[in-house]
Amino acid sequence: MKHGNVIWFEIPVIDIDRAMIFYSEMLGVTIVKQKLHKTDYGIFDKKKTGIGGVLVERSEKAGMGVSLFFYVNVLSDAIGSALAHGGKMVTPKTLLKHTNAEGKTVLAQNLIDNQVGYFAELLDSEGNQLALYSHY
Repeated sequence: MKHGNVIWFEIPVIDIDRAMIFYSEMLGVTIVKQKLHKTDYGIFDKKKTGIGGVLVERSEKAGMGVSLFFYVNVLSDAIGSALAHGGKMVTPKTLLKHTNAEGKTVLAQNLIDNQVGYFAELLDSEGNQLALYSHY
């Protein structure tokens, strides 16, 4: 992965089923529903879209725009730089994990790239929300 590339997107929605129909019909892509951490997701087919992403049922964030995830080499360094240049922390560095069918926490199988990874959400210097992703 290249530093600075957009590698993932999340679209917050109120009604996951309605949104899945809207996006799959509009874009002609398959979207698969899956529950992760007690939250419903509609997962876009990465092979068809070229970039991974999801619809995520989060009514409190619906209408606030799409979150883009940028890949960075070292997350802590990128966060420090963002904060030093007017950014604001929304979600601190967090390990990506989910619960499997047996209820066990799984670390190495995140949807972005099937590796252990971390993310953080920030506001940029202009107030736009973005996310950063890294293996470190």
